[in-house]
Amino acid sequence: MDLKSIEAAKRRVGGAFRLSVLLQKRIIELVRGAPSVIDHPERERGPIQIALKEILDGKISLEMIPPEAFDKLVEQARQEKEARSAARDAEMGAPPPSAGGASFDVPPDSRK
Repeated sequence: MDLKSIEAAKRRVGGAFRLSVLLQKRIIELVRGAPSVIDHPERERGPIQIALKEILDGKISLEMIPPEAFDKLVEQARQEKEARSAARDAEMGAPPPSAGGASFDVPPDSRK
C-alpha cells in the first residue's frame, strides 16, 4: 500500500474519514469470510490491501452501505475513540474528567 493509492482512494470516496469508515466496514466483512469482489485477491497481502484495491477499482463504495449502518459505524468509531482515550488516561493515572470543571490542589509557594 503506497501513499499514492491512499490519496487516490480518498479522492474516490470523498475524504479521509469516509475512506476509513469504508475500509473498516469492508475489512471486517473480509475477515469474517465475505468473498472479495476483485480479480485475483490472492495477489494482495491481506484484507486491508484487498479492501483498498476494491475501492480503487470502484467495486465498493459508501453508497452501498445503508444510511443507518453508516450512522452506526460513525457512532461505534466515536465510542471506540472515547474508550481508547479513557484507557490511556487510566493507564497514565489521570483522574476521570469531572462534570463540574477542574479543581486542583495548589502547593504553597515555597519561595517565601
